[in-house]
Amino acid sequence: MATDGLIGMNFIPLDQAQRMGRAPRMPADLYDALRTRIASLDAQAVRITLPQDASLATMKNRILRVAEELRVPVTIRKVFGGLLFWRSTDEDIHQAHEIASRLQRARRSPQTRTRGRWPRTSR
Repeated sequence: MATDGLIGMNFIPLDQAQRMGRAPRMPADLYDALRTRIASLDAQAVRITLPQDASLATMKNRILRVAEELRVPVTIRKVFGGLLFWRSTDEDIHQAHEIASRLQRARRSPQTRTRGRWPRTSR
């Protein structure tokens, strides 16, 4: 790292600076490992055991964040002791869209409550 003569000012590579500004932060070695694994996904899956400081939701979000950066669709499943993920197939993507549309229809059903109360019926 080069300095410009002023105390406390250093030049940092742009890709490193962009990663530093994101929160919550991910350990650099984990980020690099996920990046290489996701980029190399082809016809196989990757099983990852959970680090002590991370929950299932945290690790899932980390995998999704790195996959989104690489623009690689991934499917993630919970397995005993960790997570399993692979490059999404057309079937996986189609199934996800079906489930999302079913959930949206369920939210818009006429039996939902209005302003915190159930609709009045005739007495």
